[in-house]
Amino acid sequence: MNLSLFLFLLILSPLFGQGTVTDLRSMGYAIFPTPQQVILDGESIIIDGSWQILPEKSISKKITDELIKRAQELHGLKFSGTGTGQIELKIAKAAVAGISDPECSGQAYRITIRQGRVIIEANKEAGLFYGMQSFLQLLKPVSDGRFKLPAGTITDWPDLELRVIHWDTKHHRDKMETLKRYIDWSAYFKINTIAFEIEDKYEYPTHPVIGGPNAFSKNEMNELTSYALDRFIQLVPNVQAPAHMGFVLKHKEFEHLRAEKESNYQACMCNEEAMELIFDMYQDMIDATPGVDYFFVSTDEMYYAGICDQCKEEYNDESRSQIWVDYLNRVNQWMNKRGRRVLAWVEFPLLPKDISQVPNDVIDGIMNSNRTHEWIDNENKAGIEQLSYNSIQGSELLFPNYFSTTYRDRQIDGRLSDTYGAVLNLESRGANLIGTFAAAWDDAGLHNETFWLGWATVTQYGWTKSTPVLQQSIADFMDVFYGFDSPDMVETYVLLEEGARFYEALWDRVPSKERGKGYGSSFGKGIGGDISDLLIQMPSNPSVNDLNLAPSFRYKYEQKIEEASLLLKKNDLLISQLMRNITRVKYNSYNLEVFLAIAFLERYTMETVLNLAKVEDYLVAASKTYNDPAKVVSLLTDAYKLSGKIVKDQNKMWSDFTATWYKSRLMKNESAGGKEFYHVFDDVKDHFADRRKGLDYMLAPFERMKIEEWRGQLKSVINDFARLHNIPVKGLEATRLED
Repeated sequence: MNLSLFLFLLILSPLFGQGTVTDLRSMGYAIFPTPQQVILDGESIIIDGSWQILPEKSISKKITDELIKRAQELHGLKFSGTGTGQIELKIAKAAVAGISDPECSGQAYRITIRQGRVIIEANKEAGLFYGMQSFLQLLKPVSDGRFKLPAGTITDWPDLELRVIHWDTKHHRDKMETLKRYIDWSAYFKINTIAFEIEDKYEYPTHPVIGGPNAFSKNEMNELTSYALDRFIQLVPNVQAPAHMGFVLKHKEFEHLRAEKESNYQACMCNEEAMELIFDMYQDMIDATPGVDYFFVSTDEMYYAGICDQCKEEYNDESRSQIWVDYLNRVNQWMNKRGRRVLAWVEFPLLPKDISQVPNDVIDGIMNSNRTHEWIDNENKAGIEQLSYNSIQGSELLFPNYFSTTYRDRQIDGRLSDTYGAVLNLESRGANLIGTFAAAWDDAGLHNETFWLGWATVTQYGWTKSTPVLQQSIADFMDVFYGFDSPDMVETYVLLEEGARFYEALWDRVPSKERGKGYGSSFGKGIGGDISDLLIQMPSNPSVNDLNLAPSFRYKYEQKIEEASLLLKKNDLLISQLMRNITRVKYNSYNLEVFLAIAFLERYTMETVLNLAKVEDYLVAASKTYNDPAKVVSLLTDAYKLSGKIVKDQNKMWSDFTATWYKSRLMKNESAGGKEFYHVFDDVKDHFADRRKGLDYMLAPFERMKIEEWRGQLKSVINDFARLHNIPVKGLEATRLED
């Protein structure tokens, strides 16, 4: 058994015994999400570019063109129609019968595969489109531009009508071509809704000051919306309001609309001008996304609903719950007039007793395992439909906690394990689910390429609630996302996660010198809000008159030094795997470039810990050779040079890192069009990705160590000590002191 397979089995061993591989997988094929019904003949047919596509006249040219386009992009397959093989595309009212939910029925399809003939049929165009995606996923290369398919019949439909993924752009801005590629792959996985949390990354024509440099224009948003709709994806705007409004309330033009002057976190919900501003932003985003049926009114973490002086009622649990309800009702009426159905976080500070006042056409986007039976029952009585919510990324750094690990001093099963069975668990407790929501927060500034496994896994169990077992779902994802016969990637994900957890756990958390105390928390104003800076302490520097040093760095970080030494060997394996696999995967090689950049940042972190321990070793050794001044100078110089290597290694790593990330993104918050980014900290939320204006938030912990300043102090000690003992700082010693 190879190491990758062993790790895979070890990590997921608690889930074994819940099923076997599907017939498709046993024959060497994969469809993602796994289809509902598969009947195979046990044989394969051969297909090549001589086949012709035969759509019924009623089928739009866009559908056929998409099949032709993706067949060429994914497989280099051009259907010339010169042979006798046929791919028939059909739409009939009862092509796939027996599905009670009309929304799910419209997404159903059937693929029939026989020698010389493939029929893809569906009740509606959406289903036909999904059948095409499954057909494309099934194509397995043989040789000479030929592909094989399993003979048989695949009948498929979703268990839940909505499969939502979350694009959070609060701390970055993707390029247009990146988002179109993401839409293509989302469609490939049969995702049909994207909640686009946009904050200041839109130009907001009614209030242009809100939009940051390089914000999406209305034309760009129209283009993305149309591109998504052509692939049966709703690009749903998510505007954070009235809380999380620091991106708006930081501007002087809007300071007077704050709930309280000292906090930019939340607008005053009793201020009509603030409400008009929010509705202006909503309208701007409606205009930016024509043809979309939904609007995500986040109502997220409205901790301070009703706290401002203009609100008549005393600020307490009762009043803020009522103000929350009044806000949602008002917004819902406004959205209904504009043809949009509201998705919302139906959550705190709403009280269970007030759920009855929530409009029954609102969709609760955050139904999760934390909900009480009382809450679920009250939503059902109110007629509220829900989405099963899973966060595939919260606040962990560099890489998500997909698999079991130790995180913040406790053992967790991992986010994938949390996803498996989530829908069935909620339904067993009475939840009225119509879809899934795969959240991926930008708070910690992870690259979107790290989210695909999570987005896909949540989607799988929105398509089929209980099958396949999680292990197969992961394996199917790897086959579909990277291509058949691509290298096994599970071990790569595990090693990336392990290195990321080391990076995150390494740092001391000290009271912040960069930020003041936060305004408050979910518990109230002035409660909590303690903010920390991440760093590790540099080794102590000696003085000219007292070289005595105890090994404080090695003592304090003994466990981290040991971990770094062990993980460095695993990181060698990780980087070697990624370097090799970048040229071996069929699809999404850029995904591995991002992973490689993360792996090198993890490596730099490990090496820095080990090198600082060696630096201290030189300093301690120098203190023990005080009677040999020349030796002292030599050892101190070795420490100086090694600390210089840390700086040089960082510069090289960071140059490569940023070059990789900015292949798919615009430079973070760079000036554009004569507009500067106005960087102001959120008064409540301390997001890791917001600690720096640019991408260098990942370097912030290293920057706080002030290595260059430390080196300057050591250099002065070396020169002063050399002069004191009449040791000329020339020749070898002078050369070694150069950077």
